[in-house]
Amino acid sequence: MVPEGPSPVRRRGRSVGTMGTDGADRIPRATPAAGSGAQGPTWASRERVPLPVPRHADGRVARGQETRRLLVESLLDLVDAGATAPTNQQIAERAGVAVRLVFRHFRDTEGLVVAAVALQAERHRWILFAVPPRGPPDIRIRALCRQRRLYFERLTPIYRVARRRSDAAAALRGLLAEDRARMHLQLAGTFAPEMADRGDEADDLLDALEQATGWEAWRARRDGQGQTPAAAERAMAFTAGRLLR
Repeated sequence: MVPEGPSPVRRRGRSVGTMGTDGADRIPRATPAAGSGAQGPTWASRERVPLPVPRHADGRVARGQETRRLLVESLLDLVDAGATAPTNQQIAERAGVAVRLVFRHFRDTEGLVVAAVALQAERHRWILFAVPPRGPPDIRIRALCRQRRLYFERLTPIYRVARRRSDAAAALRGLLAEDRARMHLQLAGTFAPEMADRGDEADDLLDALEQATGWEAWRARRDGQGQTPAAAERAMAFTAGRLLR
């Protein structure tokens, strides 16, 4: 009789893969022109961007990462549903976890809010694809301003929540600085021919365009002046067009 060996051990764990989309917020995305260096599908939808989990993480670590992800996404869901100042209790209830886990996975509420802003930005950065520096400038202006309207509007709800918290101000400035750097490079590439024509004034033109099409200008039009997204986009395009003449 052959003695039985130990039964194979099956490792059990939870992988946090990219969640499927529910079909909401589908936005027609212009197909990038050949040679622009941009790639991607013609249609894109809001993606669930997972937090990274080590390949060989044990079950406890994986569960912790899953809880962290659920808390961040629950905050975003509440804000997208219209909540202006969700409580930790509301966030935990929506995530289906105990409220004490908010402070186990985040140092404080500020950390959770900043993580939500970062995740929302990561979800929607595909909107800011390259606009080739050729063709009539008016067309490029309209394309760039439409991108920024879509991007800013996706981030505005959670951005407003973060701005109301003074303890999140420093971290929020850091996140906005990253976006500002990306948009600066996009402006320089999209309007490279016009910059070349300005000679020594190119840097001044680029700075003026950055101020006219950036976060603060959008917030001033939407929150300060009460403009609709469409009106704010038109004002942005008008200002950029005047600067580039």
